[in-house]
Amino acid sequence: MIKKTLNVLLLIFILTAPSGAAEMEEYHGPEITVRFDAPLKDAAGRLSSVYRKTRTDIEAKLGLRMRVDPVVVLMRNNTAFQKIAGNKLVTAFAVGGRNLIVIDCSRMDRVPFDLEDTFKHELTHILLHQRIGGSYLPKWLDEGVAQWASGGVADIMRRGDKDLLQQAVLSHRVIPLRHISSNFPDSPDGLILAYEESKSFTEFIVKHYGEARLRLLLQSLEKQVTIEQAVYDNYGVSLDMLEQKWKKGLIRENSWITYMADHMYWLLFSLAALITIAGYFVAKRRMRNYRDEEDESEGGESEEQAGDE
Repeated sequence: MIKKTLNVLLLIFILTAPSGAAEMEEYHGPEITVRFDAPLKDAAGRLSSVYRKTRTDIEAKLGLRMRVDPVVVLMRNNTAFQKIAGNKLVTAFAVGGRNLIVIDCSRMDRVPFDLEDTFKHELTHILLHQRIGGSYLPKWLDEGVAQWASGGVADIMRRGDKDLLQQAVLSHRVIPLRHISSNFPDSPDGLILAYEESKSFTEFIVKHYGEARLRLLLQSLEKQVTIEQAVYDNYGVSLDMLEQKWKKGLIRENSWITYMADHMYWLLFSLAALITIAGYFVAKRRMRNYRDEEDESEGGESEEQAGDE
């Protein structure tokens, strides 16, 4: 998702290097450093005050311990942030190798606690990459666990008018997990769908095997066991079989009947609109026919009067 170009790395360096922080202020807490644009001083203080509890909650949720506290960068300028993120849907991101979290604060606080929830999501990424990382952590699991740990919060802006996962299930366009193990699609709909699938599959694991077994899976990956072996060791089935069970469950939950029931209001509204439009054309046609009949009637009367004369 994040562009790995020289310019992007340079921007990250400028944001994180002490010599490049001339236009940013810095807050040094007992355990965390927050660099921020001057108007974001209160936000920096908020994150510092909740950091220990947030870290403790995530560690307990994942069964893993944080090795190094991260540096957090809060940006006010959305344009500058997008130069780094490279995707307009992205609201924040974590760079595991640098223990760095960057948040676009121009999009935060539209809903209470958005900033804290987003921070929790990104901190989960940092913890996962500290303890697992590399090729042993599939991207779908990285994003799925981060959403699960942060109560469903994602680091992208979702489109509330579409249920892309439901539509993908109905049209048989669900992305195979192996295709989103390393990277997510660049297209907006493809990116959102990958996030929705990651969240859904992780929640499926928790629902059928429990949170403790998910923690065991993460601990297996921490020991540099492949995801395929870790799934088999902890759940007794292959990853492919587990994926098929998940997809079958999605099909049962997202039948066309369910889809129509979920969208009944929209369907009724659309039907009413069509009936209204049809009624308009019927009425218009009747009016035209009525006028034609009147014209014919008047024409006939005129001819009769002319004949009498």
